[in-house]
Amino acid sequence: MLVKSFGCSFIFGTELSDQVANTPSQLTWPAVFSRHHGHHHICHASGGVGNLAIADRVLREIALDVTALFIINWTWIDRFDYINTDKNSLWCTIIPGQQDDLARTYYQELHSEKRDKLTSLMAIRTVIDSLRERDFPFIMTYMDKLLFDQVYSNASAPGAAGPAVKVLQDYVKPYMTTFEGKTFLDWSRCHGYPEGARWHPLEQAHAAGAELMIQAFDKQNTNDR
Repeated sequence: MLVKSFGCSFIFGTELSDQVANTPSQLTWPAVFSRHHGHHHICHASGGVGNLAIADRVLREIALDVTALFIINWTWIDRFDYINTDKNSLWCTIIPGQQDDLARTYYQELHSEKRDKLTSLMAIRTVIDSLRERDFPFIMTYMDKLLFDQVYSNASAPGAAGPAVKVLQDYVKPYMTTFEGKTFLDWSRCHGYPEGARWHPLEQAHAAGAELMIQAFDKQNTNDR
């Protein structure tokens, strides 16, 4: 079976020893997972993207109607994706910490956690429903614990999560696979695996993470039969 992976730098393999220029690493946990099962792996991830851009890439691949196992790692919800018409209508992403006028305007005047949660969860639900409609197998993980944070979920204040967010969280969460109840980064740090200078878990973490995903996927397939 073909395996297609999607996400940000943690799936692209930034800081892994074989990652150069625009070529993704073959040492990421999706790549190791694919080799274990004898599957061909194509990485559609790229560093620094947000969840809307990830969803767009997944949906474009779903539209091709080619049977594949989709591995999707959703990124931090506070990244803002937009279409840049000055750059051939390519996706661009604003991330916290950027020192430019556009980023400062967005995070000071427009950004909110409620919007982050709502738009990310809506995108994720759309992808889940599209994959299920075609009966494509998938593994979904996530990087940001805030995606499922329900503090003030029933409050009515403008900045509160609100019931709409909670409904989406309840729908999406059962489809998520964790690393022993944690995100990949948190799980890697819990085990003390080495990280790169930009806090990407390195080869040891990816190899161990692949083992967890292999076990989870094989168990799921056994239970489904």
